[in-house]
Amino acid sequence: MLETRYLYNRRRITISFEEALRHVEAAANALLHPLDISVVTFAPDELEIHDAIIVGTALYLSDELKEPVPLITCDKTISDSGLVPVIWKGNSTSLQ
Repeated sequence: MLETRYLYNRRRITISFEEALRHVEAAANALLHPLDISVVTFAPDELEIHDAIIVGTALYLSDELKEPVPLITCDKTISDSGLVPVIWKGNSTSLQ
């Protein structure tokens, strides 16, 4: 959600943080997880901080659930890292 807020404030996406939060909270197949020490522990050093938070969260949840936790992202760095499964690899301009 931090990434959503960051991108919206920089006019890189059109959905506001508040609108995205409403959608995520209403979705049965989405989970919000706090940014805590468990995420920091799993966050990969080789990624920039925003990507590391996202990937670290997925890696932590994958470890807890004992199954892969895929991300929906058009971030090439995350997709190319191979650290987590990625469901959607699109062009970032399609989000605007």
